[in-house]
Amino acid sequence: MRIVPEKQVLPLTAESIDRVSLDFQEFLTGIGTPRKNMVLARLTLEDILLDLREHFGETAELTYIKSSFFSRPSITLSVQGEPFNPLETDEEDELYGNRTSTLAGTADGAPLYSYEHGINAVTLKFSKKSMNPLVKLLIAAACAVLISGLRVALPATAIDYIKNDFLTPLNNTFIGLMATVELPLLFFSVACGILGIGNSAVFGRIGRKMVLYFLRIVFIMTTVAGLIFILLFRLSYGNMNQVHLHGGIEMLLNIIPKSLIEPFTGGNSMQIVVMAVIVASVMVMLGERAKGLTALTNEANSVIIHITGLISKLLPFFIFIVLLNLIWSDDLHLILNMWRPLAAFAGVLVFCTAVMFAYVSFRESVSVITLVRKIMPTFLIGLVTASSVALNGELFDCLTAKFGVNRRFAEFGQPIGSVVFMPSTAVNFLICSVYLAYYYKIQVSALWLVIAVLLCAFVAVATPPVPGGAIAAYSIIFTQLGIPASGVAVMISLDILFDFLATAFDSAFLGLAMVRVASKTGMMNYDILRKDLQPKEKNK
Repeated sequence: MRIVPEKQVLPLTAESIDRVSLDFQEFLTGIGTPRKNMVLARLTLEDILLDLREHFGETAELTYIKSSFFSRPSITLSVQGEPFNPLETDEEDELYGNRTSTLAGTADGAPLYSYEHGINAVTLKFSKKSMNPLVKLLIAAACAVLISGLRVALPATAIDYIKNDFLTPLNNTFIGLMATVELPLLFFSVACGILGIGNSAVFGRIGRKMVLYFLRIVFIMTTVAGLIFILLFRLSYGNMNQVHLHGGIEMLLNIIPKSLIEPFTGGNSMQIVVMAVIVASVMVMLGERAKGLTALTNEANSVIIHITGLISKLLPFFIFIVLLNLIWSDDLHLILNMWRPLAAFAGVLVFCTAVMFAYVSFRESVSVITLVRKIMPTFLIGLVTASSVALNGELFDCLTAKFGVNRRFAEFGQPIGSVVFMPSTAVNFLICSVYLAYYYKIQVSALWLVIAVLLCAFVAVATPPVPGGAIAAYSIIFTQLGIPASGVAVMISLDILFDFLATAFDSAFLGLAMVRVASKTGMMNYDILRKDLQPKEKNK
């Protein structure tokens, strides 16, 4: 759908609010937003408009602008007057925080409030509807296979020339582009996450309790998965003699940065995580005195995320280069053998899911079969689409209508959980790290395994779910663990296959985790939770 720039100036009356709401729904339909996401976003937008009317009165003028910049549609609502942020929490909702996260599930990022020259403005930016990532992968793979057929018609010297003078430099250039943004992305993502949790006006008591529960599940699940993986693959262990022990202690102490610049110049991701935690924690303690720096940090994070997204648009071309280079180098066996970690990944996810279902069933006194039936439609959408945006609406419906989670709590918690609660993604990073260490015969130690578990969990939580985020994550983890750059190239090519499983299982884990947190905080309707689906509901 081509977005035609349009500007409307309307009074803040009930009729105008209805008009803007309907137009917003048509806008979301045109850019391919899933229906249930659309309903939730429209209701949230109406709440914002009602708050603006209550604060400024019906006589105030609302400026409603639809526009597009570099194929990115956007909506802007603005009202002239004193500063008033409609995204902030009212006092009665301080337990939950603000409504920003609700619209974030529909837009590319959280809606942005600004106040300049006496104008209050709320802006939402969206991406145009894109091709299924699996289709892009298949097209890139097909092109690589077709072009590789030229090998029989070209002399060996020509093949070597193309590989060494074109394919390898292009491959290194793309990896270099990702290396440019991967460390700033990690720093700002961790820092912004801590700033958000530490800000009571945004998060509130229940929000912090929910996020801590999410983090606990991620680290427990990653640890269990690590124990299983080291039993499946015969890793090369170094001797724990005095030299290795001294080296291990030195590695442990090395996570403390010696300067503000060294972690970035040396590419030490653990130091960057530690530095981000320290800096953000100090900013939280300073409160209002660090308000300007906090805003600057959030803006820098948005810029880095956008740059990462732009670089990721080159991903299909990069996959083509990697596959063609592997075929012409007779190294395709590494990709063909990746069925082993993929199978191990699926097996561990099934095991962890079964444990989670049993745990929630026992604690909430509800049948496992009932829980499975209720979450299954959401799970299947994630498995087929590998899109968290596509399943957001179905998951919200599952939480509120089938699990009995308080609607306000679900509106607040689901978008946050979809960003910070990705246990399957952490397990994905870990299995790929362990398998590639096995494949490349890297000497590992108990400390290496501990760092691998912690790093994969940290990066899964810190890396935003944006295009290119996983690429940066693999590079960060593999560099720290001593895995060759060729491993990064292979995982970038095959990440989409792991992502289909991770998206589906993460949706199930999030649904069950939300049930537990809602139960702990008194936000649960147990009659709905324990009620089995009727035949009509089962067929939906």
